[in-house]
Amino acid sequence: MERPAPEASTIDNETSAPSHNAEQLSAEIEELRDRLRDEKIRHYDELRQFAYAVSHDLREPLRMVKSYTQLFLLGRDQPDQERQEFLGYIADAIERAERLLADLVTYSLQLRPLEHPESQVDADAVLGAVLLAMESSIRDSGAQITHDPLPRVTIDFERLSQLFRELIANAIKFRAPGSLQIHISASASEQGITFSVRDNGPGIDPRYHDQIFEVFKRLHGREFPGTGMGLAVCKRIVEQHGGAIWVESEGANGATFRFRLPR
Repeated sequence: MERPAPEASTIDNETSAPSHNAEQLSAEIEELRDRLRDEKIRHYDELRQFAYAVSHDLREPLRMVKSYTQLFLLGRDQPDQERQEFLGYIADAIERAERLLADLVTYSLQLRPLEHPESQVDADAVLGAVLLAMESSIRDSGAQITHDPLPRVTIDFERLSQLFRELIANAIKFRAPGSLQIHISASASEQGITFSVRDNGPGIDPRYHDQIFEVFKRLHGREFPGTGMGLAVCKRIVEQHGGAIWVESEGANGATFRFRLPR
């Protein structure tokens, strides 16, 4: 007795499934290739900026040390006051070089792949720890910092702490005359969790909204202390976790820094 032939629909399902899986796998491989290519391009740009910072920004304080040391040695017959000024310039240049080296190390650490698997952390707890650690600078600045309830987010405790710390410190450093107010909030969307750090400072000219996230980019020259590395570190951390960071500001109406992370 002959066995009945399988129904046509059964045959179609069995033959089409491998084809569908192959197409899906091919699409996933192509997507992975695109991501690796984009990551390679980004790494190249970051290394290029890093090399420029080492060769350009670090040379400036070293040239100052060399110049004022020569003036100091050649000015043995000059008044002691002038020679003391030379020593002050030398000390300032050395201090700046030390800050640059420290920030270069900080930034270089962010160029490495993530060492720990991503996990969910309580952003409320992270912010609380940051505010406690920054209590002295917050008190000295007179800043009033408020925040909404913050969600859990996929990132490690240390890196989220650094994001909050850099953005709060940035608002304190570039505050306007009067009472400084900083508010931190978060909102959820299909793309992830977007955190906002809003201040009532002097604001940022829209022409510089992209530039301020570049390595060693400073809009105020030496009017304010620092090397201009903080926001570049923030950008690297956020992008390393598949997110994005940007600033919104319209002149003198304060600024809002936003960064989006996966849920």
